[in-house]
Amino acid sequence: MTKTEIIKLFVAVIIFAVVIAVVAVLGRIDTAQTIQLIITFVLVLVTVAYVKRTAEIAGATKEQAKASVKMAKQMEEQRYSECLPLLVPDITRRSIVSQKLESNEVDYGTLQTGVGLEVIWHNLGKGVAINTRLSFRSSLPLDSHPGEALFFPPRESQALGVGGQKEIAFRDTWELYDIQEGHRTKLKAEYQDIYKRNITTIQEFRIDEENKRAFVGELYFIINDRRLGQEVTHHD
Repeated sequence: MTKTEIIKLFVAVIIFAVVIAVVAVLGRIDTAQTIQLIITFVLVLVTVAYVKRTAEIAGATKEQAKASVKMAKQMEEQRYSECLPLLVPDITRRSIVSQKLESNEVDYGTLQTGVGLEVIWHNLGKGVAINTRLSFRSSLPLDSHPGEALFFPPRESQALGVGGQKEIAFRDTWELYDIQEGHRTKLKAEYQDIYKRNITTIQEFRIDEENKRAFVGELYFIINDRRLGQEVTHHD
């Protein structure tokens, strides 16, 4: 109990005692009734104090439980973060034709056909990437097949350790597919960490159809179906 509450309780006891004394002096109640009133009052005070103290203990226990859960979650997130692999692509050959490209530009024909597209995937994360699958999808229609584009299906790769790299050249093993609205040209790496969380790296490309030009676009990561930057370190 706080100091203020103790003072209030003490004042209440004094007032009650004075009232009882006055009533007893006036002869309104006998000694037995006086004792009974005092006992009842004391029991009420004890009950109130007990209830309040119990509530305080329950509140403190609840807050302690919340703090423990929060600490456990922070430790869990830190453990997962310390073992998170992140594969990032490096396009080593930006063009197969003789033309000057901007620093972030990729040859349009290379993305259209996959010919000459060479990529080195680097593990820049803090953990080993396992069960790695690397693929490339073009959304640029082929000149010989209007409305269709090439998809280079996933290639299985061995585990990629921290700082490791894997080079991929897309030359064969491709499939034709019908281009649908919303399809984008992109490199894709699918892999897992040691906790078997599913992680995906997406490297998109910005396409200028009118001028037949292509540029390196957005790079982002998805962990257990949640984009990195959201609450994704939790082990679902």
